[in-house]
Amino acid sequence: MLRLNEIMAYIPPNSKQLILVPHRYLHLFPLHALQFTSETRFQEKTNFRGYLLDSFPAGVKYAPSLQLLELVKNRITSRNSPPPNQQQLFALQNPTEDLFNADMEVETIKTRFNPHQILLKKQATKTALNENRENLSNANYLHFSCHGVFNFDNPLLSSLVLADSLEPQTSPPPPESNQPDEKQRYVTLRSGRKAIPEKCLTLREIFAELQLPQCSLVTLSACETGLTTSTAMTDEYIGLPSGFLYAGSMNVVSSLWAVDDFATAILMIKFYQELPDADSVALALNAAQNWMRGVSKEDVRVWVKLLNLDEKWQQGTELWLINSNEEQPFSDPKYWAAFCATGY
Repeated sequence: MLRLNEIMAYIPPNSKQLILVPHRYLHLFPLHALQFTSETRFQEKTNFRGYLLDSFPAGVKYAPSLQLLELVKNRITSRNSPPPNQQQLFALQNPTEDLFNADMEVETIKTRFNPHQILLKKQATKTALNENRENLSNANYLHFSCHGVFNFDNPLLSSLVLADSLEPQTSPPPPESNQPDEKQRYVTLRSGRKAIPEKCLTLREIFAELQLPQCSLVTLSACETGLTTSTAMTDEYIGLPSGFLYAGSMNVVSSLWAVDDFATAILMIKFYQELPDADSVALALNAAQNWMRGVSKEDVRVWVKLLNLDEKWQQGTELWLINSNEEQPFSDPKYWAAFCATGY
């Protein structure tokens, strides 16, 4: 049992920010979205109960380890961020062409950056990524709107799935084998489809080759891990954020589980709206999550109109809202709690 009420009693009520370094299986849980009781932190109208993220006005963030947290912290003095109107975005948009709302997400987010470079759908191949490695390294923001998959047998083959990396669906599945070389030939998505690691961006490459000396944030959006064991999920959570922090990014936003595609797009768009005025990535993410918790259907409709989306995306939004039985359609934590800010 996680005795959160007792733990929180040790933290001074005037503390503004919380950095969590979870131990082992606690990496699996959205600790920022856990509820607890406190008569000093919450009001009687909520029965003195609330979420952990409600207690810290400067945000709740995570770190894979204290050593990596220190490494990222020490970069602050050497980073010179360009003015907001000159920050560069490098993004991968829907390489496998099966994430409809990922297109809405990236097309909306990119308008906030100048310049921006988008590897769109079939363009987002391993070859194109390598050819644009300099632009990738010079970017201030990286946004991967694509599937992610974890390889339990060989964690360094955990991958971000790129275009042309999936085995054709018409091909018969490769025979099962207990030979190590055979197990390393593929990584398997939750859908059952297999990806070829050599055509993906692997965790091994992120650790060994990727250099991000200008990067403020890496966002891993619409990731699908296909994990079935707690050990695998622990490694995945530690591995992917750690890889990008080690490569040079100051922050990583990632998800603990696969979230509804439409809700992810809405949260990501709102998150990037919050970023310019927020004091930190964690605070921007927490603000977007709080908005998701309380926004009504009508408020979503008004907000979407202000985005000037294409008609097909407006229609998709309206259809999703109609099919929701809740007046606050994103209030369930399954829509917002999976996302975590890791870094300093």
